[in-house]
Amino acid sequence: MKKIITLLSLAAFAVGFSQNFTPNQYPKGVYETYEDFRTKTPTSNPSLSAAMTEDQIAYRFNNLDDKGKKLKKAFAISDGENVYLHVVNLIKKFNSEDKGQGYDGGIYYLKAENKGGYLFVRDYFTSNSAAMWGGIIAAAAARRTKGVIYEEEKESFNLFRNMEEFKTFMQVNHPSVVLDLEKGKGDAKLDEGEIEAKNLALIKSA
Repeated sequence: MKKIITLLSLAAFAVGFSQNFTPNQYPKGVYETYEDFRTKTPTSNPSLSAAMTEDQIAYRFNNLDDKGKKLKKAFAISDGENVYLHVVNLIKKFNSEDKGQGYDGGIYYLKAENKGGYLFVRDYFTSNSAAMWGGIIAAAAARRTKGVIYEEEKESFNLFRNMEEFKTFMQVNHPSVVLDLEKGKGDAKLDEGEIEAKNLALIKSA
């Protein structure tokens, strides 16, 4: 509820601000901290390997820094074509209402995409409270991709914990968009993160 009230109170400000994320805004290199990312200033520019992935969500880089350690803790990496955000560091930047989310574990990066002008990523986030109160079965049932956008004017990452929260965000900030929240069926069935991406992409044409 607190988060919804915050969305409503900031609606007028958001309407007057336009953002349009593109990867080329971030020069090629490693962004060690959020501040480096915020100012679009890479900390270093090592020779990067190609980003590796098996599921088009979790990406890894097979690189060593000057101390022989793999690139595991940088806030973000730009390979000159795409921007990737470190999942653990991203979670640390969630606001207080969005904290308490688990993820699949391990060290990996999420590929950023432009959805309606926003920097958008998605991952299999799970509510820690579901695991605490319902155990492994409940946590598995709650596991689904959820979308995250970077609201540059607020310098914050906004996690959509459920579809109602996403719907409220769109109605407050982009009321002209006609939402399509249908999940589909069979092989064409979409999960929450995919539905959010599809609807955010409608912003530019609304």
